[in-house]
Amino acid sequence: MKVSRRNLLQTTALKVGALGTALSFSQFLRVRAAQQQQDDGRSAILVFLGGGPSHQDTFDLKPHAPAEYRGEFSPVNSSVPGVEICEHLPKLAHRADRFALIRGITHTLADHGLGTRYLMTGNLPTPVVNYPMYGSIVSREMPAAADLPSFVSIDRPVEGPGYLGAEYGPLSTGEKPRFGQPFRVRGITLDDTISVDKYQRRTRLKNDIDNAFRGYESLDDAVRGLDRFSEQAYRIISSPRSRNAFDLTQESDREMDRFGRHEFGQSSLLATRLIEAGVRFVTVLLEGWDTHQDN
Repeated sequence: MKVSRRNLLQTTALKVGALGTALSFSQFLRVRAAQQQQDDGRSAILVFLGGGPSHQDTFDLKPHAPAEYRGEFSPVNSSVPGVEICEHLPKLAHRADRFALIRGITHTLADHGLGTRYLMTGNLPTPVVNYPMYGSIVSREMPAAADLPSFVSIDRPVEGPGYLGAEYGPLSTGEKPRFGQPFRVRGITLDDTISVDKYQRRTRLKNDIDNAFRGYESLDDAVRGLDRFSEQAYRIISSPRSRNAFDLTQESDREMDRFGRHEFGQSSLLATRLIEAGVRFVTVLLEGWDTHQDN
C-alpha cells in the first residue's frame, strides 16, 4: 500500500479533530486499511475479443463512405440519439445508454501480440521494461479479502504482472466452464476423495515440516514468495466463500439461460459470480476474430 503525505495528513487531521489526539503511524495504517476494506464497490470484468472484430462491421459502419470501403452490414439506431450500431447487434443497440464507445484509441503495431500488450498495459512494448496488466495493478493497489483471489483469468491470462512479480499475477482457471460438466479449478477445487478437514490436516503437517527445516533454507525472495503463495492458496481453498464463487451448479436454470449455456455464457456467469463474491478483476476470453478470409 502506498502512503502519500496527502493521505497521511488528511487522515491524521480527521482523527485529531475527532479525538483530540494524534495518530501514530501504525494507527494510521490500520485506519487506512479499514477504509480500503469498506470500499468494496469497485471491480471490473474485462472481455477480451482475441483477434479483434472490425469496427466497420460492429460499432462504426461508416454508412456514408463509398461502397468499396464500408462494410456489408447496415446500421440501426440505438437508444442513444446519433449513435448507430450494426444491425446484427440489436440487444447492444437497445442498451447503448449503459456503455461508452471510445473511438480515440489506435496504434500502429502490426502484430497481435504487441498490440494486445499495448492495449492491456497502456504502455508501448519495450524490451527494457515488462509492464504489468491492469488486473495486476488492481491486485496490488486494491487487493480483495484474504480468502479470495484479487485477479482471476477465466481460461488463460491475457497478459501478466510484469515487473510487479508473480504475486500479483492472475489465478488462471486453465479452462472455460462448460454447461453440464464439473468445473474444477486447479489449486482451488478439491478432489472428491479429499474433504476440507483432511486438506487442513495435511496443511498443518506440511507447516510442521516446513518449520522444522526453516533454518536450512536460504531465505531469499523466491523462497519467501513460495511461502506467501502457499498461505494464500490455503486461505482460498479453505474458504467456503471462494469455493462457492466458482461453483456454477448453484445457479438456477433461469440464470443459465440468461447468460447462455455455451462456453462464453458460462464464463460470463462465472465472472459475475466472482465479482459478486468480492474478486476485484476478472478477464473473460471470446476469441476467433482473427479472420483473413471468408469474412
